[in-house]
Amino acid sequence: MPEHTEVNPHQGEVNIVNQIADNDRAGAIDAIHDMLFAKASDAMADYKKVVANTFFDEPTETETTDETDNGND
Repeated sequence: MPEHTEVNPHQGEVNIVNQIADNDRAGAIDAIHDMLFAKASDAMADYKKVVANTFFDEPTETETTDETDNGND
C-alpha cells in the first residue's frame, strides 16, 4: 500500500534554512537568488497580461438609447 505523502509548499524555504544550518552559504545564496528570480518572473508575467489586456482588448460597447424629451408624457 503506497504511503500518503504531503507536498510542503514551503519546501524551498526549508531547504534554504537547512543549507544555512549546514554552513552551505553558497548553496543557500544560490537558492535564494533562484527563488527571488522565480517570484519576480511570475510577477512580471502577470503584469504583462494586465498590460496586454489594457492595450489589445477591444473596448466593450455600451448600448445607447435614443431618448429625446419631446414633452408628450
